[in-house]
Amino acid sequence: MTVQEQPSVLSSGVEWARRLGVAALAGGIAGLVAGGIGGRLFMLVLARLNDPRATGVTSDDGFIIGQFTLAGTVNLLLVCTVMGVIGGLVWVAVRGLRFGPLWWRRVSVPLGATLVIGSMMVHSDGVDFTLLDPPLVAVALSLSVPLLATVLVTWLGDRWIGSDQTIWQRMPAAVAWIARIGLALFAGWALADLAVKVSQIL
Repeated sequence: MTVQEQPSVLSSGVEWARRLGVAALAGGIAGLVAGGIGGRLFMLVLARLNDPRATGVTSDDGFIIGQFTLAGTVNLLLVCTVMGVIGGLVWVAVRGLRFGPLWWRRVSVPLGATLVIGSMMVHSDGVDFTLLDPPLVAVALSLSVPLLATVLVTWLGDRWIGSDQTIWQRMPAAVAWIARIGLALFAGWALADLAVKVSQIL
């Protein structure tokens, strides 16, 4: 490595570290807002909509329906913030695979994340979707958490990072397209799985 190359490598490393830090911060904020605060509000809505007999039942996430304790709320906020940080790092890893017009670049990642995470959150035999009514509201509120979180992390991350140039642009185009196809197939599988679960719930 020449003397001229060293500053370039160093600045590149600093930039990657900055992007990871920004993505983690954006993800943490998104997780806190969407999963922590939003999730708590959604639980409140579902509790208010349902029969008092549902109060006291343990939900699929391990929380007591209708009971809002300080310890439970703090635990939810911390867990969602940590999960948001992880989500932010995943987001920054795939953001360079976005393509097409601006509106699609902003919609594709939240849409894909909602399908994939939603298929893991929704269970046809889960308490949240069999005991609580109406079930479609429970499904919609569950899906709104990853949707809102990914919209937030995309908006914050793009504003703070700025440049769309990522490691994917340095690879052969075929590599990026193989990754895009793989992610699209994964999202398609998640959509089919989610559709089956919702039909079973209904």
